[in-house]
Amino acid sequence: MARLGREIEVKLADGRALVVRDARKRDARGVTEMLDAVAAEPQATLVLQPGEASPADWRRRIIDSIRAPRSLFLIADSAGSVVGNLGLWPDANPASAHVAWLGMSVADGFRGVGAGGALLETALEWAASAGFRRVVLGVFPENARAMGFYERHGFVREGLRREQYRRGDGYHDEVLMARPLTGP
Repeated sequence: MARLGREIEVKLADGRALVVRDARKRDARGVTEMLDAVAAEPQATLVLQPGEASPADWRRRIIDSIRAPRSLFLIADSAGSVVGNLGLWPDANPASAHVAWLGMSVADGFRGVGAGGALLETALEWAASAGFRRVVLGVFPENARAMGFYERHGFVREGLRREQYRRGDGYHDEVLMARPLTGP
């Protein structure tokens, strides 16, 4: 079972308290509500659109991550509400099992105050201890704020996949970013 196994208390830049912890099955509704709100924002930052994933879908993902020995699903919890999530899973190809894929979201109102950084740095530390050598992710190129965030945390741009995702009536490119966890 892949678990962080502890709760990390964080004081955000604006003074609010946050807890980074393992996701629980009962978080599925909060994850759904938070991601639906992020997906509904005017600028597309998620492949997911509002209503595309149900609490049952997220509950399955949480259970799968708990059962998988090298996957992790974290929650940023503020006063009992899900305000961020982060998933980390190994690349499916055995030749690149040393690579972990990362996906994360943070609710509006919790960006720029340390919630995303707390999730990300916790996951990167866990990934290194789990034997991963690299963490990779994809981000829409129009999401300059997210790319800047990842770059501040040591990620570099490595590639571009044109028209990788269809969202609504349009296609979106994907910028691939990576961060090494150990030396060459």
